[in-house]
Amino acid sequence: LIIAMDRLNRETLLERSPAPFRERIRLFMEFAGDSDVEDVPDPYYGGAEGFDDVLDLVESAVEGLLAEVRHRSGVR
Repeated sequence: LIIAMDRLNRETLLERSPAPFRERIRLFMEFAGDSDVEDVPDPYYGGAEGFDDVLDLVESAVEGLLAEVRHRSGVR
């Protein structure tokens, strides 16, 4: 599994990846369930609030990502 934080990074990874492995490239926010956010923004330009916002996004997606990793590895 290769996780991209935004669509531009994902597109770059897809372009550089051999075809058989492209299905492994996913956006991090795909794991956030019903979130309509696709990209995790760079927090550097948002001051302290930007880092808080990104932390919220990461926390919303990490459980789904862990569930996917467990599923792929056969761990319950």
